[in-house]
Amino acid sequence: MTLLSHLRAAIGAVALTVSAGAATAAENNWKMHVVWVPAREEAQAFTRIAELASENSGGTLAIQVFPGGALGIKDADMLRILPRGTVIQAAGLYPGYLTRDKPEYSFTMPPGVASEPESLKAALPELTKIYGATYEEVGITLLGFVGHPVQKTYIMCKEPVRTLEDLKSKKVRVWEQFQVDTFAKLGISAQIIGQNELYVAMQTGVVDCAVYTVGSALSISLNEVAPYASYLFPYVLHPLNMIVSTSAFEALPEEARTALEEAAATVQEETFDAYLSGKADDVAEEKYKAAGGTVLEPFSAEDREAFTAAAREVWKAASEAGSETAQSNYENLSKIVK
Repeated sequence: MTLLSHLRAAIGAVALTVSAGAATAAENNWKMHVVWVPAREEAQAFTRIAELASENSGGTLAIQVFPGGALGIKDADMLRILPRGTVIQAAGLYPGYLTRDKPEYSFTMPPGVASEPESLKAALPELTKIYGATYEEVGITLLGFVGHPVQKTYIMCKEPVRTLEDLKSKKVRVWEQFQVDTFAKLGISAQIIGQNELYVAMQTGVVDCAVYTVGSALSISLNEVAPYASYLFPYVLHPLNMIVSTSAFEALPEEARTALEEAAATVQEETFDAYLSGKADDVAEEKYKAAGGTVLEPFSAEDREAFTAAAREVWKAASEAGSETAQSNYENLSKIVK
């Protein structure tokens, strides 16, 4: 058995142990998949939805959360697995993982196109229509959103860097092709490197800097190899989706459906309030500094504007080259995102 298999088994066992009592007592026992490990705030938010719904359903529903992908489900397969409502009945999902089946999601709400974190909340009604149409086609119901834990994206480097001009002489790590294209417009070389390979890539000189959040840096000890961080753009991406199998949801008694809808609404409000407050970023910066990191002054307003402008050019071009759906999504969202 591989290490990953051992980890999944251990996490699954914990999930089963924690919720066994509730599951036995409820009329309807659900399983919820989330890809994030229990220590991540994203997993904790979806767990809170499950707990609230279970507590307020009058004994008609118990939702058992399987974090860290413990069930072996891949998020890319969600449009094919969840509708059946047999393996799992609910999931917390980042829509960007659906690009194999929905290529337009690569640039529906891409990183860097917004200059204001508030844009994400303002875009929720339009995003509800976009995601809702996708899910309705296959038999999935969108119950609400979970806000990201942090709202700032930094350039983290081996040495102090806080201008786009300085970045032109550096090799930059990014997490998706859209960012490669955005930096290229600015004359900056960037390459995609996965989170699990980032520490070694920085340590061995494959890259000099990384686009990352200070809030997640300590989880991979990035402060050891990238001790300088400077803010460049808001962490405005696809919001996380709380989704359920439509057939399983409609089979629930009214009390359970209401409890689940209200739980999703409560956590959506809580997480977006926290996201917009920026308090998590302040705490993360302090922890980063306590671990030996240095938080530099942000990139200048001129540089931040230049980066956003480049990202929006890439967004426009990618959308216009895509399907009619992609073009329509862009036309509607670009009027909202500031």
